[in-house]
Order: sequence, then structure tokens, then C-alpha cells
Amino acid sequence: MKPKVIFQPSGRRGSVEKGKTLKEASVLLGVDIEGICGEIAVCGKCKVRIEQGFFQKYGIESSREHLSPMGPTERKFFSLKQESGGYRLACQAKILGDLIVFVPEESRMGKQVIRKAAREINIELKPAVKKYYVEIKKATLADTLADWERLETELEKSLGLKNLTIDYQALISLQEAVRQGDWKITVSVWQNREVIKVEPGLVKKAYGLAVDVGTTTLAGYLCDLTDGKLVATASMMNPQVIYGEDVMSRISYTMTNQKGLEHMNTAIIDGLNGIIEEASTIAKIKRTDILDMTVVGNTCMHHLFLNIDPKNIGQAPFPPALHHSLDIKARDWGLKIAPEAEPVEIGGCPACQVACPAGISGQDFLYFIAQGKFDEALEEVRRAMPFPGVCGRVCTHPCEPECERGKVDEALSIRALHRFVADHELRKGRTKATPVEKTKEGKVAIIGSGPAGLTCAYELVRRGYPVTVFEADPKAGGMLRYGIPVYRRPREVLDNEISYIEELGVDIKTNHPVNCLKEVFAQGYKAIFLATGAWMSEKLNIPNEDTNGVIHALDFLKTINSGDTVQVGKRVAVVGGGNAAVDAARVAKRLGAEEVLIVYRRSRDEMPAIKTEIDEAEREGVQFHFLAAPVKVITNNGRFTGIQCFHMELGEPDESGRRAPIPLKGSDFEINADQLIIAIGQRTDQKAFVEELRYSNSGTLSVDPITLKTNMEGVFAGGDVVLGASDVISAMGAGQEAATSIELYLEGVDLVKGRPAKLKKVKEVPLEGVGKETRKDLPPLKPEKRIGFAEVNLGFADQFELAIAESKRCLNCGSYAEKEAPETGAGRDIGIKIAPGAYTHVLPIEAGFVGADNVGVLIAEAPYFQDSIELIIDIGTNGELILGNRHKLISSSCATGPAFEGAQIRYGMRAAPGAIEKIVIDPETKEVRFKVIDKEGWNTEMAEVGAKGICGSGIIDVLPQLFLAGIIDRTGRFKKDLKTPRFRVNNGEPEFVLAWANETSIGADIVICQSDVRATQLAKGAMYAGAKIMMRHLGVEKVDKVILAGAFGSYIDKVSAALLGLFPDCELANIYSVGNAAGDGSRIALLNVDKRKEAEMFARQVDYLELTLEPGFEKTFSEAMWIPHMKDKFPHIQHLLDAIPKS
Repeated sequence: MKPKVIFQPSGRRGSVEKGKTLKEASVLLGVDIEGICGEIAVCGKCKVRIEQGFFQKYGIESSREHLSPMGPTERKFFSLKQESGGYRLACQAKILGDLIVFVPEESRMGKQVIRKAAREINIELKPAVKKYYVEIKKATLADTLADWERLETELEKSLGLKNLTIDYQALISLQEAVRQGDWKITVSVWQNREVIKVEPGLVKKAYGLAVDVGTTTLAGYLCDLTDGKLVATASMMNPQVIYGEDVMSRISYTMTNQKGLEHMNTAIIDGLNGIIEEASTIAKIKRTDILDMTVVGNTCMHHLFLNIDPKNIGQAPFPPALHHSLDIKARDWGLKIAPEAEPVEIGGCPACQVACPAGISGQDFLYFIAQGKFDEALEEVRRAMPFPGVCGRVCTHPCEPECERGKVDEALSIRALHRFVADHELRKGRTKATPVEKTKEGKVAIIGSGPAGLTCAYELVRRGYPVTVFEADPKAGGMLRYGIPVYRRPREVLDNEISYIEELGVDIKTNHPVNCLKEVFAQGYKAIFLATGAWMSEKLNIPNEDTNGVIHALDFLKTINSGDTVQVGKRVAVVGGGNAAVDAARVAKRLGAEEVLIVYRRSRDEMPAIKTEIDEAEREGVQFHFLAAPVKVITNNGRFTGIQCFHMELGEPDESGRRAPIPLKGSDFEINADQLIIAIGQRTDQKAFVEELRYSNSGTLSVDPITLKTNMEGVFAGGDVVLGASDVISAMGAGQEAATSIELYLEGVDLVKGRPAKLKKVKEVPLEGVGKETRKDLPPLKPEKRIGFAEVNLGFADQFELAIAESKRCLNCGSYAEKEAPETGAGRDIGIKIAPGAYTHVLPIEAGFVGADNVGVLIAEAPYFQDSIELIIDIGTNGELILGNRHKLISSSCATGPAFEGAQIRYGMRAAPGAIEKIVIDPETKEVRFKVIDKEGWNTEMAEVGAKGICGSGIIDVLPQLFLAGIIDRTGRFKKDLKTPRFRVNNGEPEFVLAWANETSIGADIVICQSDVRATQLAKGAMYAGAKIMMRHLGVEKVDKVILAGAFGSYIDKVSAALLGLFPDCELANIYSVGNAAGDGSRIALLNVDKRKEAEMFARQVDYLELTLEPGFEKTFSEAMWIPHMKDKFPHIQHLLDAIPKS
């Protein structure tokens, strides 16, 4: 039996083969643990702690004896206290038995911030793959020509496509596609040479994916090949980072491990498939809709994803296996290997998420509240829905009865905590939302601005669609505004959340009824969502029902919520048992009724109203008469005076699942009252759109239950107009489903097959050992204080600690989704999972350490067309440089090492929440101000900072700041006479405190020490020296422009980089970032096949310079170690250098 391994605090768990390291187990189970040395016990950043003893909750015995013994290499990283406390290096400790592994804060990689956004590029559209629609003659007994020959003939005849071949997989699908499309098909043709896909009927859209395989990150850009537009981006950390931080460590891993190359190749192929899956999901397309792919990467990545042994590029004379570009079938990419690195998902989603009609996960936002991160919690909620404040008050919370915590004590207050984060923002003031760019062309009209309509609008506008909402009433909100009393739903809460939707870009037109759908289409709208609700009140159908003094609850509530006055009687009877009945009764009380009686034909247990609302009505003095049904309205002189009723008894359950009420003979009685409010249900207006749409027998609009499509092309419907009177969260769920359908419809994707998979509940949540805790709630407003329409339920108000404590009761059920690595044995096809007949184009490389990513930069920036001398620097784990203009270009690679990615720096880390990314040091006081990723403002402006380490942009800031403040000298050495508590000597090494322990989340000061300074100097010195030697070869004294390429370059402060001496002097205005230019080059090659030829040509024309062979390199390098340089002048930043304190 495989040992069971549980990682804490994430709760990730699974069965892992004996002999795997803890680091390998963490990868299998989706636990991110730091580690930058390639699992050779050099960095010591993957420290974990093994818990000891029997854990009843999990049913396992965890022991430190269940790991391989600690060797001397590993032991050097731990004190005796740490060793006795169970600390191990995850990369060295091998699993022998069951384990519970705690990952300390400083060892958690955290969610990486991948900064590889795409910029807009203008390029002539000339893709390698084009789609052609053809109609071919049907086969008959007199004409038995084979299907392919028939298609081949038609393609040549009608489109002039000659000498075509057909892909094997396309051939397999040909006959079915031809007949399914009634001999009308769409073929995808690659390079006018090969049919790679066949689809029935007319299919307009085709997609391609441009990929940048970086040493640290992967980025994918999904483009529409028919118009060139970017439709989705996806990015992730390169999964290979666990085997080594830079290219040399990965080459070393392949050479020193028997299956090293296999591991590397599997990791990168799985990573690429992850990018494909994410981009396809965002764009709502199938992976097989992707018909072309381009890839750039440095030479090492190039070899690893092609499964070519990279050992020869790691040793002189560094020859690559191939310089030229390559086209490979997607399905052929990779090896047949054992599936040990592909875990199988056993579990699923939290029960609360599965129970919610809108699929909202309680666990995700409760995680942030538990940490006191209320803004992040609200952001997480808004990923799922637009109404946290409203839903946090009026939702029927179907999530809470399913909450696993209820099996221990009481369910979590999920609804109240939604409200808490919304109210927290409302109290402090909300920042205006940033409008979403309209990236899609299809205009969408939504008719009705209730919860279904506005949720649909919210989803679509965030996906880039232009959306207009038409509302007949004077204000938006539908039933949220007009059907719910303000003591349950304050106006300002609803107004705030509707404003947020409008700020995103939704155009809401009020006082704008729509009576004809064809007229809407005539205005240019491509799809319509009908969400007009159920505003017709059901009648009792008893004598005298239309008497003066009788009103329906919906009319009553709408009048009140519109601000108009309604007179109520002294004694009011309300018939019904739903929320509308309870709301009407409580409103009547507030308007002065002395006595209010709810008459309901079933028992209290069968009332569909929210239980807490029934309880509160009772506390306010509302009376209930159960098991009674009216049969006649009693009148006097045309005025209502009472109702005649029958007593009822409950029989067998009816279609609603509740026991049916049965009248008792001879039990009639009268209830005297001077006003009657009828609240027995609502229905749709069947006169609306009756000439265009079909209605069901139950009186609701008839739609497909999965897609919400009506009988009219392009029209979808949902919410109460389809469901009948339901609840807010069900209407919101319908709005989400409609948004999905409309997007699929506009993109030409199958409305059923293109939908995301249904949520699956986690299999089991272990409850043993979970201590009981009382549910935290604030009591509602006391009945005697409920004067007027003041809000009754107070939620958590400003009780932060109470909300945090309640959130901590969450069992994190989603983390119990188990994964298990299948047994080693039968192989599997890796392959790139796009259209199986599609090709993947790998751009050419220049030299041993100047790869296809540099070629991508080359065609994106096109210095070969420029007169000015341009220095292009791609800063990352390996620095690559291009220098020159249209007359001559030189490229080179310099061994910057991974210092700029946080490696080799004591508190260095990748860009992730908690990373210090910006630093300023006061030259006089030596005090430090800094910013961390995912936090607004400076450390001095925050109560809780939570710094965890320092990332690349912060590293480039810190040395110039230390230099400008007079803390280090030009050689990078700390000065000795510093009068500040931030400077100290620790174990003989000088260090300077950037963040005090109380500003960190790791319980220790974050410092920059002398060895950190030295590592940064080595990295920047290599970059500067490379540029100087290239300038010497080109015969130039200065550069006209410095272009910072790469995602990392976008976040570098150019003044800091100039002061550090990262590159030779240049006018500051001519130093700029172009973002991920390698990714841009990959996109350009994807969208224009001629650019692939251009890349091939210029890759061969660029002169590659091997820096280490250059005479005088060592002298140039040592001079460049100084800050900013030992000898060179920097006139453009001299004014800053002159201000440095003299010591």
C-alpha cells in the first residue's frame, strides 16, 4: 500500500509511492514549496516540518522515522533545535511511510504573480491555417468516387488548392463529417498543403496559440486566426523550476539523474497543456479548435520541450542540436512514458459550492477573511457574482444546510460573511471600478434588470462584450428593488452594487420597455437575454376577490418600495406562506396595522419562506393561523370585511414534495379583518412576446433546460420568467448560464459541448478530531427598536474579530480533493492537446545560449529596420542582448544567474503576494519605505504589512537605494560607521534590515546582506560587460536606445537600473520597456506565416558573440561590478550621483 502524505496548512493529500522525495510528492499533490537549486541541497529553501504522533482526524500515524535518514549535506542547513523539531529539506527526504508535513510560511512559494500581459500589435494577417467552406456532390450508386478524392477535386476546382494531402486523423473523421453536414463541410488547410481538420457545416472561427516558454514562466496567447484578435491569455510558473532555477542547473539535472530528461520533458509538456486548457476555458472553446501553435524559448528550453538531451549546450563549444525552425504534429510531441507525474483527481468541490445554484464557493473567500484580508475576500466573491451585499442579506443560502461544519456543530454563517465583506467596503468607501475593455464585437441586449439580467450583464461585460440592459421601470434592480422591503435590503446597498456593474461598462436604459424582439435585433444586437421576471400575481379564484380592500402582495410591496404611500387597515390578513407573504405582513406592521395575521394552508414546517424571516415576523407581533385556507371573501357594502376559511389537514406529498392540504368537511370559520393581502405566488405575463416566443403549459417561457435557448434564434431566457417565482440565487445562477450560452453562441461553439463540466462534490471530509465551536452571529435589532424601516439584521457589522473567528471554522473541504499517482506501468501519449492534425511551429535559435525567444524579440522589435543603435535586453534568469541597427546586429548571452529572480539572495523570492517589489531609503534617517505585491500603499501606511521576501524589481531597487543613502560604497561594501539600528553584523557578515519582524509574515527581519549585494553585482556586472564588449565589436561609443524586454523588464524602475549600472549610459527618455517581446514575436509568427521566414533569415544574419572568449572580458567584467561602474561616465544620471552623501 502506498504511504499517505498530508501537507499542512493547505490540507492537500494523496497516496504516493515509497522512495519519492517530499518535493516530488508536493508537485504531484499541487503543493507549492520553494526550491531553486534543482533538488541538490544547495539553496536550503524547501524546509518542512514533520508532525509526530497518531492523528485521529486523518487516521494515520505520522513519524519522522517514516523518512529516509538525514545526511550531512542536508544537516548543515539546520540547527540542533530545528533537527530535533522534525525539520527536513523536502528535496532530500524520501518517503517511507505515512506523513503529515507542515510547510512553514517562508517555504511556501505562494501564488505566483505572472507578469506576461500581451500588448497590442499591428500585423498583416496571413495565418498558416485557413478555413474553407465547400459543398461537394453526394455519392450515388452511379458516382462512387471516394470521399477524399471527391473533396480534393472540389477544393482544386472551386478554390484552386492543388496537390493537397490529408492528415490521418482528419481522414478518420472525414466520412462522418461529410454526412453529418449533408455534404457541406469546412476544411482547415495548413500552408495550402495539407487538410488538417474536417468539420460538418459552416464553421467560421479558427484559433491559434502563441507560446513563450521561459525559464521561470510559461505564457500562452490565444488568437483568433480569422481577425488576428487576442481572445485569451494564460500563464503559469514553468513546472521545471522544481528541478533547477536556471538553465545550467536543469542541464545538470538531466545529466545527473537517470530519468532527468524524461522528468523535464514531461513537466514542460504538462505545463503547455495546462496553458492550453486554461486559455480554452477562458475563451469558451474546445482545445481541438486550436489549429496552429508557435513556440519560442531559450536554447535549453528548446531542447527540453523537444525532448533533446541538452548536455552538449552545457559544455564548450555549446553546439545546439538544430538551428533552424521546426514544424511538428501536435499529437506527435513527447514520449510514451510512465504516468507517474500525472495524478488522478479523486475528490471535487466544497459542498457549499455544489449546493449553490450560482456555483459560489464559500471556502475561497472565507480563507481571506480568516487572515483579515477583507478586500481580497470581496474580490474573490466578485469573481463569482456581482451582489455580495444584497445576496448577503436576502439569499436563501442553500449552501449552509449542506455545509460539512454542520455535521460537527453548526453550519458556517456563509451568507452573513458575504455581507460582511461588502459592508466593509461600503463603510470605508469603494474605489470606482475600472471599465472593462470591449474586446468582442457581438452586441448583447438584456431585457430586464433583476438578478438574472444583471448577473448575465456582469458576466458578459467582464468577458469583453458590449452589453445594454433595457428596463421598463424607472430604476434598475427588478424584484431586488421593488419586491424586497428596505429593512431587509437597504437601498444604498443595491444602488452601490448596480453602480459597480455600470462602471464596468454595462449600459442600463431605464424607462425603456421592449415589446418586440425583432426590433431589438434590427438595432444591431446579436443576442438577447430575456429576464423580465414574474410580475403577475396569482389569484385565489374565490368569490368577491376583487373587492375594495383586497390587494396583492407584489403590488403592495412595489408601491411601498417606489416611495409611494399606502394606507393599511387596523386588522390585516395576509394569505400565503412564502417570503412575499412574510414581507407584506412585516411591512403592514411598520405602516401602523395593529394586528396582522398570516393565514397559511399548511403547517409552519412547510412554509417556503426563509425560517429566520418567519421567526423575526413572530417577534414583531405577526400572528399565524396554520392549516387554514380561504374559500370566500366576505364583504359589506362593497368593502372587504373578512374571509371565510376551511380548516385543513395534510395528506400525501404533492409535486412540490410537501404534504398536500386537504379541506376538512364542516370546518368552515370566519376571520374578521379590514384589509386582505394575497401572496400565494407570481406568474409571468404570457401576453409578452406571445407572437415570437413559445410558453410552456405552466405559463412560463419554454427554453432548453441546459442552454436556456428559446425557439427564436439568438434569444435566451432565464430567471423567474422561466422558473416561475423563485429566489435571488437561482435567478443569478440562470444569469450565469445564460452568459455562458450567449458567449458560446456568438463564438459559434456548440452550446452543450462547450459548457464547463458540472461541479462535483468532494468525496469525504474527515471530521474526527474537529473540536466543537459555537456559530458566531450578531443578534438582530430588538423588536422594540424596529421603528420604521431600519435594517433589522445587523450581520457582523464592524466586528472584525468575530467575522475572522467565524471564517476560521471553515473546514476547507476543497483541500480534501485527493490525488493519487497511478501505478508505474503502461505508457501514455503526452502530445500537445490541441487539434491532433495541427502543427506546432518552433522558431529557430541563434546559438548555444541565444534561443528562439531572442528570435521572437528580434521580429517583434525589428531593429534590422532601424537607423538608431538599439540595445535590447531580455532580463531574466539568463540575460540575452541584441545590439545594432539595420546595418549590423550582434547578439550575446551573459550569465546573470538567477539573482534577479530571487535566487542566491537570502530572502529572495519570485514575484508573489508578500514580495517586496519597490524600495526607497531615506538618505538622512536611513529609514525604509517599501511596497509589497498585492498590497496598496507603502509599509508605513499599513497596520499589517506581511512582507515575506524580496523579488527581482525590489532587488534592482535596493542596491541603488543603499548607494544613494550612503550605506554601501561604489564597490558594494557596507560602510562601517553607520548610525542606524538597521545596520548590524551577524555571524561576521554585515547586513541591513529592510523590514522588521513585525512587518513580515515569517516572524523574522528581512535583511540584505553583503553576500546578497555581491550576488546582485555579479549579475548586473555580467549584463553591463556583455553590452560593453558588443559595443566594442560594433564600433560604437554610445547607445541611442535601451529596450527592456521580458515580463520582468516591465516592472524594473529604469532610474534604479541605470544607477545600478545594469547597462551603459543612455538618455532616460530613451529607456523603455516593451513587455514580453518574445511572446509578441511568437504571436507575430502565429498570425503571419511570412514572419516565420523573416525569423529564419535574420536569425542567421545576426552575429553571435561568445563573451567568455573575448580578450579582456575579465577586466571589463570586474570594472562593471562597481556601482554604477568603476570608470565609465553617466552624464544622464550624474545629478543623482552628485547627491550621494560623502563619507
